[in-house]
Amino acid sequence: MNDNSDFISLNTVFATKMVDDQVVRFTSQSSNGNLTLDFALFADATPVTRTNFLKYVSDGDYVNSIVHRSMPGFVIQGGGYYTEATSSYLVDPVPTDAPIVNEFEISNTYGTISMAKLGGAPDSATSQWFVSIGENTDNLDNQNGGFTVFGRVTNSTLPNAAAFGNPTNFPVWNAGGALSALPLIDSFDKSRSLTVTDLIRFTSVTLEPIGANDAGESTTLSFSIVRNSNPSAATATITADSKIQLRYLANATGNTTITVRATDSVGNTVDDTFNLSVQSSYDIWRASQFSGDDLANDTISGPSANNRDGLTNLERYVYNLKDNSTTLNPVEFSETEISSALYPTLTFSIRSNLSDITTRLQSSTDLGQLDPWETATHVELARQSNGTTDAITIRSSTPHSGPKHFYRLQFELNE
Repeated sequence: MNDNSDFISLNTVFATKMVDDQVVRFTSQSSNGNLTLDFALFADATPVTRTNFLKYVSDGDYVNSIVHRSMPGFVIQGGGYYTEATSSYLVDPVPTDAPIVNEFEISNTYGTISMAKLGGAPDSATSQWFVSIGENTDNLDNQNGGFTVFGRVTNSTLPNAAAFGNPTNFPVWNAGGALSALPLIDSFDKSRSLTVTDLIRFTSVTLEPIGANDAGESTTLSFSIVRNSNPSAATATITADSKIQLRYLANATGNTTITVRATDSVGNTVDDTFNLSVQSSYDIWRASQFSGDDLANDTISGPSANNRDGLTNLERYVYNLKDNSTTLNPVEFSETEISSALYPTLTFSIRSNLSDITTRLQSSTDLGQLDPWETATHVELARQSNGTTDAITIRSSTPHSGPKHFYRLQFELNE
C-alpha cells in the first residue's frame, strides 16, 4: 500500500520554560494534616505578573488566605479572601494593589497557575489566582484576552491541587456571592454555623527551594500518543525526530480525536488534544490503487481512464467499488408531489466524505442525442452514512412538465 501521511512537528506545539529556583509554598490546615501547594513561577516568561504575585507574597497578603472557589474538573481559586478569625466564620477581601497588564502567552493546561480577572477586562488582574485542574486550553485561552499563565504547580504537590478540587475530599458549599462554590474541609449543613476550621486556609505562605524532582536541567521533551478515538480513520505515531506522523488508510474516512502527551525530564506532563477529519480524496484513492509508472500515467490511473472494465476510475472512486467489482449501486427514481406538481427525486449511494467531487443532476429528452444534457438545480433532502457510504436523496428544483425526460447523475472532480 502506498503511504499517505502528514507530519506535525511537536517542538512547535510544546516547549519548556525556565522556572525560579524557589517555589512559593502554600501550606494549609486540614483535619487530616497539612497539605501544601508549591507554585513554580516562570523566571522570565511573564515578568509583570511574576513581580506582582511575589509582592503579594512578600507583603504577607496571602497568609491566612483561603481557597474560595472549587470547580471540579475546571479550577480551584484563591488569593481573594483571608480570615484571621479563630472560631467564627468571617472573611475579608485580600488588600489589592493596582491592576496589571495581561501577559497571556502560555496555554492554560492541567496544573498551570493563572491570574483571575474581571470579565471583559483583560488588564484587571490583581491578587486572585487559580490552578487549572482540568484541560482549559479551549476555554481560558480564548476569552478575555486569554488568562495569563505565570507558573505551574510542582509535580510533587499537584495531587493536592486535584484533591482540593474533588468534592468527595472537600465538599463544596454555597455560601453566597463570590463564595458560591466554597470548598470545605468537612461536610457541613445548616444545623450549625460555618467556622474558620471549615475552610481551606493557608496559614503559611513561604519561599522554599524547589525540590530536586520538580525541575530538571534538560529542555528535551519526550512525546507519546495517549488516545486515538478512531484509528480506522488515521493512525498516529511519534517519529524519532519528535513529529506526529498521521497516516491515512486507503479508502478510510471519518473523524478522530487524538491526544498527545509531552513529558519533561522530571515527569511533568502536558496533554494536547486535537480533532482530525479525514475526507476522501481522489489522489489518495489513486495512490492506494496504482503504483510505479501506472500511478504517474493518466491514461491508466487518471479519473477518465476505464481500464477496459467499462467504468472510469472516477466512477470506481465515487461509488466506492472494491477490488474488481463493476456493479454500481442502484439509483432509485421517484417523484415528490408538491402543490400538485411532481418533482423528480433520486436516491443513490456514494463514498462518504467526498470533499473533491461536485454532483450534478442532468436531464435530456432523448439521452443527449439531439437534446443535450442540461444541468438541473437540485436540493438535498436526506443523507445517511454508515461510515463508508452515504445514501443521499436529492430532488430537482423544477417540477417535471411537458415531454418525457431522462435524468442522470454526473460526478465531476474539482480542480
